[in-house]
Amino acid sequence: MIRLNVPFEEYSELPGISITRLKELSRSPLHYQYRLTVPKESAAMTLGTAAHMATLEPDRFATSVAVWSQRTESGAMSPRRGKAWDEFRAKHDGKLLLTEDEFSDAASIAAAVRGDPLAMRYLETGAPEVSLAWTHGGRQCKGRADWLTSADESPVIVGLKTARDCRPLPFGAAAARLGYALQWAFYQDGYFKITGKTARMVEIVVEQDAPHAVVVYQIPDDVLEYGRDEYRRLISILDECERAKAWPGPCEAEQVLTLPSWVYGSEDDLSELGLEAA
Repeated sequence: MIRLNVPFEEYSELPGISITRLKELSRSPLHYQYRLTVPKESAAMTLGTAAHMATLEPDRFATSVAVWSQRTESGAMSPRRGKAWDEFRAKHDGKLLLTEDEFSDAASIAAAVRGDPLAMRYLETGAPEVSLAWTHGGRQCKGRADWLTSADESPVIVGLKTARDCRPLPFGAAAARLGYALQWAFYQDGYFKITGKTARMVEIVVEQDAPHAVVVYQIPDDVLEYGRDEYRRLISILDECERAKAWPGPCEAEQVLTLPSWVYGSEDDLSELGLEAA
């Protein structure tokens, strides 16, 4: 199933496992189980959501965001708590609540992406926030692609990510740490299961800080194969946990603590101190 214009709240209620939740298993089954009922929230995630909306759905951004602009007598931004904040939140129930800085940053990020000719090759036409639903090995799966378009008469699934550093090596390291390869493979496989067609995977990466540099990445087959192996391994772990009705943490036995190598310094550093390397 592929559906357009599905509100996120409705998508969240669809049955099936999402890659966001599945990736929690890479930390431990205990963390996966916890995040089923307690989703992550952070300022970075709020900015990412706002940047997505401003870039991919500018009309909705104009009507679905409320800006918190309350200030103290000294001119500082008022904290997001207390009576004034509760009243503001109640007045704008259902909207994305941003500070003035978050609103400005999201608008600037959107302008940077939309001003980049390579990014706009993919964003000129297409649909945002596309909901996918399929089955894998009898298990219901779901995903929400940032953007779906076509190029050279072939489907392209386009992602949009904010990052501290969009250069290839730093972003590659961040992608490995955050499990982006699993998401790319998961979505590509889901699209193929639904349509019988292989979508090309593209990621638009924009730096969250000014001047908001942009890089467009083609996701190669070796990265997708790695992600595919990993998400399938996690599904196998999930199957096992559900059968056993057990959700262990990261370590089930006592561990020997290991410090990073940099703590000990090099052999030259140790010899200067009259010590010997172990």
